[in-house]
Amino acid sequence: MADRKTPQDLVAIFHASFHPTRGNIIDWSLKSSEDVDFDGLEFSALPSGLHLVEEDVIYFSKDGHQGVCIFRRRKTTEEGHRGFRLSSLGILLQKSARPRPWVHTPALKYLTTQIYSKLEAANVLEPSPSDWEPAREFFEARRAQSSSSTTWHSWAAELDDVLHDASDPPAFHLPHLLRVLGPSSLPLYKHVLCRRRILIYTAPPVEAACILCHVAGDLCLEAQLTPDMGRASAPVEVLGIVTLAGLDRLAAPSMRGWVACTTDALLRDKPACYDLLVDLTARPIMYAPRLLSTPSIQTSSSRSTVRFSWSDLRVWGEVERLLRRDPSMPTPCACAPNTSEKSALAFSDFGRVYEDMCVVCASLWMQAWRGSSPTNDGQWGAIHLEGEDELYVGPSSGTSHVRTLGLGIEGTPAARKTSNGSSTMAKLAGKGKARQSDPAPGDTGLSLEEDHIRRREAQLRLTLALLQTFHAHTLFQLSVLQDFLKENNESSPLILLPKDMISFELGPWSASDARYLGWLCDEYGGTQKVTVRRTWRDTLNFIFGYR
Repeated sequence: MADRKTPQDLVAIFHASFHPTRGNIIDWSLKSSEDVDFDGLEFSALPSGLHLVEEDVIYFSKDGHQGVCIFRRRKTTEEGHRGFRLSSLGILLQKSARPRPWVHTPALKYLTTQIYSKLEAANVLEPSPSDWEPAREFFEARRAQSSSSTTWHSWAAELDDVLHDASDPPAFHLPHLLRVLGPSSLPLYKHVLCRRRILIYTAPPVEAACILCHVAGDLCLEAQLTPDMGRASAPVEVLGIVTLAGLDRLAAPSMRGWVACTTDALLRDKPACYDLLVDLTARPIMYAPRLLSTPSIQTSSSRSTVRFSWSDLRVWGEVERLLRRDPSMPTPCACAPNTSEKSALAFSDFGRVYEDMCVVCASLWMQAWRGSSPTNDGQWGAIHLEGEDELYVGPSSGTSHVRTLGLGIEGTPAARKTSNGSSTMAKLAGKGKARQSDPAPGDTGLSLEEDHIRRREAQLRLTLALLQTFHAHTLFQLSVLQDFLKENNESSPLILLPKDMISFELGPWSASDARYLGWLCDEYGGTQKVTVRRTWRDTLNFIFGYR
């Protein structure tokens, strides 16, 4: 009988391998019902390019079922295999409101190692039916016994057991991924909030990109599951790895919003299939499609680079202050980028100079608004460069002030800590040195296990604070939109002008902010028709203060 903590939500287990004459095949499987379809699943289990790595973890989806595979490249002298056998052992979960395939990953890794080690010890190439007995026991212990009962409660409940579990939920990697993406994470957040189609292009291994898919879907999960916050109370669908075999699936009209990753360069060169492309092959770069009148000739030249806007710096300032207050050094994890330390440092140094210049320009530009819409303590949109700075400081009291729900970060400000200026990408890759102010494991008087738990507790608090920051910003913008909709007559369309964009904390001069506001209105405007208008006449009226 399975342990009470063992999740029982599997509907299938299968083994996929590469055959020298037949290509990718499924050579063994078990399923709980004939309704489970394996057609095309072998391509998700063995995406192109995986022959370059020894092992990998692949998250995917099939007909609404979430799944995970453990890939292994095994040496062989068989003719036609070019020295290696490529294979994956994977599972499919039953459909539910909150499937969690990552919960099975540690046990599935152990099962894969157990089966392959036995085959290698016996010098056996083709597994016999008896060799799959551990996989049968694994499936029976975790087979779904009833209809889905997995629901969403809160992030605190979701991450409740993260300190002692062997598996990490993707959201637990949020701080690491924010350090990699930097302010570019804000355009990604906007596309997720508006339920756009997001494609992540990566080189093998694919585990980091798969984790990024789930983390991106988690950024707005809490708000999108609220019934009165949009046309559908469902988050962006996380597809995981996709291949050329699933091209028709991506282009289907029924697919409103999704996050997926791929290793197929041909998908990257089809801008009609996505709204945002995140390229992780060198350094994180984002592209938006520039669709032409003839879809058949769409190429990579039909893409334009997506950069963060000045209005994003306000939210990023809050996120970065939280990241700088992380008392523990990021440990090596699966979401580390596929870049060398030298290239990571070079990009980070260059990017830091560029971002600081943007912050300075944005600060000067926003001085004109300081008197027009200040907060109670006069701190309107204050943007600061790196250095000692409290979370939010009032000019009269001289003490830290925690911003209330809807205005940003909730929680108690941590003690001041000066950044040592090291590369955030090098930290994420686990190649940087620990901060001088943080004691090394063993120097605190704690055991290694206690020190490990202490650091995970710190990362857990940081993760919850970051998720709350994004959620608070989401609620703020949606509440502003609801206020505009309530004031407008439902029989007439609502027209938002440049001056109205300031209410959303967006830049009236930014075309990308205007496009984002249009998406936001289309997704969360209900039955009312909302138009964002930015003609030259509207811009001049805003500059000179006319209605």
